[in-house]
Amino acid sequence: MTTTLLETRYLALQAELSGHLGRLCELLAHCGRPEAAATAQALMAHAAEPFLFVVVGEVKAGKSSLINALLGTTVTDVAPDPCTDRIRIIGRGGTPGETEAGGLVVRVAVDSPLLNGLSIVDTPGVDSIIDRHQEITEHFIPRADLVLFSFSALNPYSRSAWEFFDLVADTWGRNVAFALTMADLASPEQIAVNTGRLRELARDRGIAEPTIFLVSSVKSQSDAEAGGIEALRRHIRELTAGGGHFAGKLDATRRSALHLLDELGRMLDGRMQELAADETEAGRIRNRLDAARHAAGREAEVLRTRVEAAYARLAGEFEAAFAAELTLSGMLGRSITGLWRRGKGGGGPSARLKELGEAFARDLEREVESIATQGAAHIFESVSGYARMLLDELRLRRLAAAAPEGDPLSGERDRVLAEVAGRVESLLAEGGPMAGIDPKTVAAMDPRAAMGGALVVLGTIFAVSVKSAVIDVTGGVVAALGALLAGSALYWQRPRLLREMRRRLAVGGETLRQELSERLSARLDRIFRELASRFAPFFADITTRSQTLAACRSRQTELETTLRDFMPREAGRE
Repeated sequence: MTTTLLETRYLALQAELSGHLGRLCELLAHCGRPEAAATAQALMAHAAEPFLFVVVGEVKAGKSSLINALLGTTVTDVAPDPCTDRIRIIGRGGTPGETEAGGLVVRVAVDSPLLNGLSIVDTPGVDSIIDRHQEITEHFIPRADLVLFSFSALNPYSRSAWEFFDLVADTWGRNVAFALTMADLASPEQIAVNTGRLRELARDRGIAEPTIFLVSSVKSQSDAEAGGIEALRRHIRELTAGGGHFAGKLDATRRSALHLLDELGRMLDGRMQELAADETEAGRIRNRLDAARHAAGREAEVLRTRVEAAYARLAGEFEAAFAAELTLSGMLGRSITGLWRRGKGGGGPSARLKELGEAFARDLEREVESIATQGAAHIFESVSGYARMLLDELRLRRLAAAAPEGDPLSGERDRVLAEVAGRVESLLAEGGPMAGIDPKTVAAMDPRAAMGGALVVLGTIFAVSVKSAVIDVTGGVVAALGALLAGSALYWQRPRLLREMRRRLAVGGETLRQELSERLSARLDRIFRELASRFAPFFADITTRSQTLAACRSRQTELETTLRDFMPREAGRE
């Protein structure tokens, strides 16, 4: 006896295809195709289904004996209850026995290698099915890979059997074969006549070349070939061999899997086109951000230039006023006035120089505030204009590629676009981060602090001026003489003092320029980092989708190649 009723190569091909279908299920789920994954799961279950061999016949027509002979062991009673309505599904199991499977189905486990990949369905007698239980058997007939109609070799004209054949002939669409059982009880003449008549009845029902087996279960116990059971076994193996029915079943499943992969490929094509458009949009966003940064930089440069010009003008006025104070008449007049006002709290030259310095700082602060207000407004208009332009493009991009329902990849993209749009809107909202672009924060400086180096020159020059002009307030003439001497000293030192003043003011101007450049640049960098961060989820989603789609495409291509190379018919003929 052979070790299995099925073609061994088919079992290997079945296992291989099941593995491919498992990978397909995982791929479709990973690529966001749950419905297609469910279809692939059904295909995998279909491919893994055992070869379904359904035996139909009247009670006491030798059906049970045929099954026992086929398996070489007793698995079903040879004299069952004629009124039974139980369907017995016989398959391989480690622990022999029967298990209720729900309804009127009983599963019978037999520890036999003959049943590898095979299930035999022992149906109730057709004479009881026609009257009361046809729906039970019809559940199995459409799934059958081989339906064997069993007739007694003594009388193959059972009306109920042929009525049942007519009832389900249009339903199963599967292979059908016939068995004349109890052949050892019929004479050669009976066998010849009944075989011919059976062939005619089958042809009348559309089976041009019916397959008929002459079986004697009694003879098969000692000689399976002579008893006809071995011929039936060969027929089952041929159905699963190359070019046979079961190879065709695997091939049909393979083609269905390729169809799912083709649908996945078209979906990936669409998602990749969408990704390419988003990548283009991301590049446009980055370019616009760069352009906005340069535009804001130009506005900041205008602001800085105007502040420097104001500083240069006011410094010139301050220098001229200070130079006038260092003339001989000016110093004498201020010294005498200082002596006269000393008792009243006046400071003479000291007070005057302090007044000049405070006026310089005050005027500079006022002009810088005005300039900063205008410059900040221009910067804000420039940045917010670009931001709103990007926001409008994002909204249009979202509308241009609405996410298909149930597509998680595009659904996540749509969610991210909505999030980014909301983040940019909040940036532009009143009181949001962009509201931080105001005159004081853009200027971000205290003019007096920035001018500190230049303003300190007042104290330095005054100290030099008054160092040799000490006036004794207790002695009028001496004091007057001392004042004149001090005035003369300042007068002769005037060129050096003015050169030092110009140098100090120039240093102050350079300090101001650097301070403005650094602070404005830092402020703009922070603003644009904040603006760019609002688009970060969109950029990150593009990267994630790119990686996911690339992985899906690679796996789809690889699996498609594998399934196209998987040829069960050709493999079975090796």
